[in-house]
Amino acid sequence: MNNNLLPLGTRDEFGQRAVVKEHLISVIENSISTRGFSKISTPLLEKQAVFEPYQLGNYQLYRLLDQEGETIVLRPDMTLPIARFLSSTNVSLPQKFWYLGDIFRISRKLSGSYNELTQAGIELVGYPSIKAEFECLVLVNQLSQKLLDEPIELELGMADFAEVVLSQVTSNEELKKTVAQALFDKQIPKYEQLIAQFKDKSEYQFLLQWPRLFGKPEKIFKELKKFDLSSKVQQRIKKLQEVVSWAKKNLLNQTFSIDLSSQAPQQYYTGLTFRGFSKAGSGYLFSGGRYDKLLANFQDVSESAVGMGINIDLITDLVVNKTKPKKKQLIYFKTNQWQEAESLLKGTPGGILSLSDNLNNAQIEAKKLNATLIDMTEGEFIG
Repeated sequence: MNNNLLPLGTRDEFGQRAVVKEHLISVIENSISTRGFSKISTPLLEKQAVFEPYQLGNYQLYRLLDQEGETIVLRPDMTLPIARFLSSTNVSLPQKFWYLGDIFRISRKLSGSYNELTQAGIELVGYPSIKAEFECLVLVNQLSQKLLDEPIELELGMADFAEVVLSQVTSNEELKKTVAQALFDKQIPKYEQLIAQFKDKSEYQFLLQWPRLFGKPEKIFKELKKFDLSSKVQQRIKKLQEVVSWAKKNLLNQTFSIDLSSQAPQQYYTGLTFRGFSKAGSGYLFSGGRYDKLLANFQDVSESAVGMGINIDLITDLVVNKTKPKKKQLIYFKTNQWQEAESLLKGTPGGILSLSDNLNNAQIEAKKLNATLIDMTEGEFIG
């Protein structure tokens, strides 16, 4: 019988991991809500059309049919449902939202990834000012200090950097897409073979160096001075310089890097992107950026928007792996000692009341829990 087996890519959570995860969620909720963000919750099920701008990558969607035969999906993303909400309501903008919920993405077989993930995040809608990006970076910095024992590194990029650069050397959309994907995937031999056709272009030397333009901001900005780049490319470099300059003054303990050959988290991103990662674990703990065409898929008029997602499961894994479990202490007592046992429980770190009906079972219980047994009955039999 397989009725006790979970679907692939899901898991039950209990014990220490469940406790740690719940604590992290409460810290995130308090940190965000105290900055004036309004909570928003959207349905787990959405129409498939909501996610047309969603970049699947190595994932697939969970698809179902509703009672009318229309395709609906388990949400793989939290940003686009909020865009759908805004397009169908008269909520005045600008607004700051925050959300918390599970998303579902079918990952490649044997990838080791879970298909169900818990994500929190923020959406700042109607703010064209760079202050919106700075608000996200401040929150990343604050949350990483509260949730983790070690600093994270924030990787900065520009969502449309590849499009702007490649538009200088070709108008062939398919070719641009192929070159960019080879660059993003770090397939250097394929990339160099593709750009060989641009040897006569003034941008060729930059194209050769492009895959290696990642690292400390000072180093990258120095390298970029060697190339004669178009005004559109220079505008994006200046934007990154502005962000780094601001961060040096306001986020003194935050480490930054630049990656000019990274792919935007989603295809609806339009400007600055940022990702936060820890050297102790794989994957991005924080990810976000600007997407000023947020509502373009739902209405004629777009809105400026900046958002950030928080991978709660990855952060939980990091914290659990570093947390030493507290030594449990099992309190065995007689029924008429309940009040005394409650008092002892309050003053005992890691205390647990034993509900066993005799000392022998309490000893077995303590062994299973790897706990120290506190016997309030002094060995007296209870039956």
